Amino acid sequence: MPTLVSLATVPLYLRWIGATRYGVLLLAFAFLGYFGAFDLGLGRAAAQSISREDNVVNRNLIFSTSLILSFGMGLLGAAVLYLLGEWFFATIFHIPENLHKEILGALPWLAAIVPITSIISVLAGSLQARHAFIWLNVSQTLGVIGLQVFPLVFAITGHIEMSTLLAAALLGRLLGVALMFAAIAKELPLCRWPAIHLPMVSPLLRFGGWVTVSGLVTPLLSIIDRFIIAAQMNAIAVTDYVIPYNLTQRFNFLPSALSTTLFPRFASAEKDEVSRWLHEGVSALFALQTPFIVLGILGMHPAMVLWIGPNIASNASPVAIIILLGIWINGPNYVPHNLLPAIGRPDIMARFYLAELLPFLGILWELVERMGILGAAIACALRSVADAVFCYWATHSLQTFLRSIAPTVPSVGLACWIQVYQPLNIFYSILIGFIAFTLSILSSWWISPSSLKTKIAFSRKLAQ
Repeated sequence: MPTLVSLATVPLYLRWIGATRYGVLLLAFAFLGYFGAFDLGLGRAAAQSISREDNVVNRNLIFSTSLILSFGMGLLGAAVLYLLGEWFFATIFHIPENLHKEILGALPWLAAIVPITSIISVLAGSLQARHAFIWLNVSQTLGVIGLQVFPLVFAITGHIEMSTLLAAALLGRLLGVALMFAAIAKELPLCRWPAIHLPMVSPLLRFGGWVTVSGLVTPLLSIIDRFIIAAQMNAIAVTDYVIPYNLTQRFNFLPSALSTTLFPRFASAEKDEVSRWLHEGVSALFALQTPFIVLGILGMHPAMVLWIGPNIASNASPVAIIILLGIWINGPNYVPHNLLPAIGRPDIMARFYLAELLPFLGILWELVERMGILGAAIACALRSVADAVFCYWATHSLQTFLRSIAPTVPSVGLACWIQVYQPLNIFYSILIGFIAFTLSILSSWWISPSSLKTKIAFSRKLAQ
């Protein structure tokens, strides 16, 4: 649903506020995304602790302690964002002079969203721990849609100032938070007023410590690309890059759904069961995701031309295809990536992120300087591949990864070849594209774990 809303709203944003102003708004949201990490990893810590707790009172103590601590850290993050935001938007980013005053005046609204983002992680983690996935999805969907739609409504009515747009974004985010609190009251369930329980502070922070390191470094790795684009190029280039980036991230909906569901199970299950879910999860995600990746590569350019017009599509389509290749490899990694904190080892990936930060920044800066937004996409894809390979190795699922990806290479490679080899006429493009998609279906069936094949066969019988 947020994907459909995004598909509808992006062209409207470009029409009503323009590519430059929209680029600045995207930069503001990227800045906000990083400072949302000031929750100290308490969302993941709460999810792991609550999933292992059967006592209602103890669940409430964990929840309230995590919530208050995360809100306090969110206030600190808001102060830091306000102080650094003025410097970044006024000095570092190449923003038109007429928008400088607007974005600086809007910083208080941007900072006000940070504490809300911090507590969302605890609310979401608590619902995840209680397997309340319907509530979790509905509330998060409502919040994301509000974040996308509310600013647009104000823009269409003529209020395009950055302070108004960000105030509207805050209002939209609060919708999801209100529903999350209502869900927590029912599913936890709440039985006392929130208060910090001191004996639980240390265990939560100890677990959240490495999650925090990961939470501080991971968003930086994920959003620094648009900051560097803004510093080396301009706000319009940010728009050309972020639109395809955000669109391709929707291809992670299957990995995200499965890994979110598995996290509380990983935290409380026996070792043999965890191992089975891990290997079957990786294989199943390659099987389910590959046809979507192939379709995405084949249809990206024509779809973008229809969606946002040929001018932006000519720059954005190659970026999207490169990022899709990174998602193809990294998407199934969501399962082992969520396994590590679930079993109490959030430090493994955090250490790796720290090790790769400086090399990635160097590669990103050089590639953006040489190739523009295409270079940023290549750096992003390379980082995704490096993260995935290390995580597969750390969880002893590298062999499963190699065994699963090998049969899917021909279909993905053929789809990419069609996009690169433009002289093909339309008939041969459609024919080879059909062959690539057919190969993706066959290879996906080949690598599917037996449990997935059984469920698909059972669904077929029900349909008949």
